[in-house]
Amino acid sequence: MPVAASSDFGSIEEAQSIAGSMSDIIRSNGLDAGIAAMHDPAQPFAASPMGIHVFEQSIIVADNREPELIASSYAEIEDLTGEPMWPRIVAAADASTDAQLEWYHYDTEAEYTYQCHSEWATPGEVIVMVCR
Repeated sequence: MPVAASSDFGSIEEAQSIAGSMSDIIRSNGLDAGIAAMHDPAQPFAASPMGIHVFEQSIIVADNREPELIASSYAEIEDLTGEPMWPRIVAAADASTDAQLEWYHYDTEAEYTYQCHSEWATPGEVIVMVCR
């Protein structure tokens, strides 16, 4: 059974702030700048304990914690509920709120319930999602 999400990784306010920062970079300088910023030590993304994800359409193009997922289509990935994650991520981005995703804890690998703030950096094209 998944562990309930808590403050293991950060608060909702921190997730919203980081998502907003990444979205601002993408809106101001383009998607490639957002991808580059993900691992720029001068930016807050690489060092964040939260999972930060950038999607172009449903394809993950930048990730600070699980780089092995880059180029994966989230349209095809199910979380531990057996349901696709992408519809929940899009619905959350549409409302600029949280998607609840059941996945593995980044550090302990135990099943974990993530609250993932999602927002459109570029409407209909690029979503930034920050999981805590």
